[in-house]
Amino acid sequence: MKRLFCATLLLVFMLVVQNKVFASILDCKFKNLSVMGVDKIQLINEDLVINGELEIPLEKSRVKCGNFGRQVRFDGSALGYQVVLKSCTTEAQLEGVFIDAVQFVAVDLQCYSLSQ
Repeated sequence: MKRLFCATLLLVFMLVVQNKVFASILDCKFKNLSVMGVDKIQLINEDLVINGELEIPLEKSRVKCGNFGRQVRFDGSALGYQVVLKSCTTEAQLEGVFIDAVQFVAVDLQCYSLSQ
C-alpha cells in the first residue's frame, strides 16, 4: 500500500512539474497580410497573447485531419478577435485563421516553436 501511495504521489508530482517546466510558447506570424495594431502574437499554453497584453483563452479539441489522423485544434474568441488553429501539417506547427471582427479582416496565421 505504501508503494502504491508513493508511486501515485510521484506521478502527480511529475504531471505538475511537466506542466510548469515544459510550458510551450509558440511564436505566430501572419502568412500573407497583417492586421493593423497587431505586432506580436504568441501561443502560450492554451492562450493566444496579442502584443504581450491581450489574452484570448483557447479551447483545445481533437479533429480528424485526413492522412494525419486525429490532431490538435485550438479555437476561441474574445476582445473582437477570433482564432482557429490546427496541427494538420507535416511540420510541427499550427496553422489556421485569425479574424479581427472590428476591422473585418481575416488572415492566415502560422505558429511555430521559438527554437525553429
